[in-house]
Amino acid sequence: MVERICPACRHGNPLENRYCGACGAALTGNDALAPREPSALAPRTFPLSPAQMRQLGTALALGAATLAIEVGKAWLRRRINAPAAAPITTVTAAPMTAPSVVEPVSVTTTIISQRVVEIWERGELVRQVVERHVWRRE
Repeated sequence: MVERICPACRHGNPLENRYCGACGAALTGNDALAPREPSALAPRTFPLSPAQMRQLGTALALGAATLAIEVGKAWLRRRINAPAAAPITTVTAAPMTAPSVVEPVSVTTTIISQRVVEIWERGELVRQVVERHVWRRE
């Protein structure tokens, strides 16, 4: 590779740069050109063999499956520990006085739901909002 040498600071720059990356001086078309030295920090690419690709695919699939299992377990744990949101039904009936007279049955259905919203900033709980809803049908 060829690079353009800055006339002010002697820093090597790629050919497409219009200004020096070190000092910011303008690079002109007639600046000195020099071959670029390979950098020790340049990333090296290694081609993967088909066996290594299979191993990589297997590792990724196992990681995704493990993540899915952990998410499912966390959801189940939260679902089990959550307050019961199932409807609560109370049935009250008066005792029958005669076989031909049927008293009306009073049915009350109460549904209670709760949602907790937590706001976190930088790993610390800042605010927690608890919303409770109660529906009652009689």
